[in-house]
Amino acid sequence: MQIYVIGFVNELDRDRGLIRKSIRDKAVNLINKLASETGGRAFFPESLSELPQIANEIVRDMRTQYVLAYNPTNKARDGSFRSIKVVVDEGSSRDKRIALTRNGRVAPKGEPAPPKTTPQRPKPTTGANRTP
Repeated sequence: MQIYVIGFVNELDRDRGLIRKSIRDKAVNLINKLASETGGRAFFPESLSELPQIANEIVRDMRTQYVLAYNPTNKARDGSFRSIKVVVDEGSSRDKRIALTRNGRVAPKGEPAPPKTTPQRPKPTTGANRTP
């Protein structure tokens, strides 16, 4: 699930020491991480007047999405992180195309679930095979 985040961080404290990050920097980093790890986007408006434009960008993103399937070649069920990179070729139009994606996925861990079987229905009997 993609997460789009609108962060009003301008009022947060920008003061930082030599070692620690400011509260504002921590908030920006967290918001960016949340958005990028889900394939969404982060917005940091300076004022409320920017919200309609941000909403339009989110709507545009939501209307121009494609769903891609991923079938890994590495079948190991070891719970490790698998990097995924999606590259978009430039089209013939002048529109710039970008891919907003997750940067990977975590492989399942453990034995695969047994295949699901559909219950067998009893075959209907014909009148000639019925017993009295």
